[in-house]
Amino acid sequence: MAVPSLHSKVIGTGKPLVLLHAFPLSHQIWKNLKSPKGYSLILTDFPGFGGAPLAPEGLTLEMAAQSLENHLHELKIKGPISLGGISMGGYWAMEFLRQFPSQVNKALFISTRAGADKPEARENRLKMAEKVLKEGTEFMVAAMIPGLLGKTTLSEKPEVKDQVAQWIQGTSPEAVALAQRAMAVRRDQTSLLPALRVPTLILAGREDALIPVSESEAMAKVIRLSQLEILEGAGHLLPLEDPGSFQKILDRFLSKTL
Repeated sequence: MAVPSLHSKVIGTGKPLVLLHAFPLSHQIWKNLKSPKGYSLILTDFPGFGGAPLAPEGLTLEMAAQSLENHLHELKIKGPISLGGISMGGYWAMEFLRQFPSQVNKALFISTRAGADKPEARENRLKMAEKVLKEGTEFMVAAMIPGLLGKTTLSEKPEVKDQVAQWIQGTSPEAVALAQRAMAVRRDQTSLLPALRVPTLILAGREDALIPVSESEAMAKVIRLSQLEILEGAGHLLPLEDPGSFQKILDRFLSKTL
């Protein structure tokens, strides 16, 4: 199977900061983010999402990591990158780090975990993949938004809820199925974490209903050069729910590790 093509929105000039989005969204999740001083933002779409073409059935995160490596060459990005991912993007980033460790000099894990799915979660992913191909994405709004957004956002920021709902509905059912199946069979990356030797920022939302803060705390304990930041009043989609705090923490982390 050929390595799938990717798409990135590139903002600014400077050292490359590659950011990988959450499921079932796209690079638009970073719409409030400004390029940190000295950095260029490379906002990359997973196959089938945003501007990236759909990949054939059978896509894995291993293949997606190889795609990212190819894509960086296409963009003529040389030398080590700073690499971050939120949720699904975190799984993708960890797989890239496993395959290409020398290419990353800073890591960011946002609202994500290292472990593979438990059997029930894996089964739920596969069921959603089947359902979305039959019914479309409409049902996903009610099914996913209570997990994607924290209670504070849901009660105080209806515009964020509306935006996420619109993005979900605009996502290709085939892309949703492809990504869910890839995540369902992803490898457990727990053993990768103690081997990381790069400055690592771990970000979590106190109100995250999908991945509890304890997962981020566990990662911070085993990654040698890690820094853990917990955003109060935010859930899973931190750059949308609390863009101001997200930007400040990111800027501070990158300026310290220049």
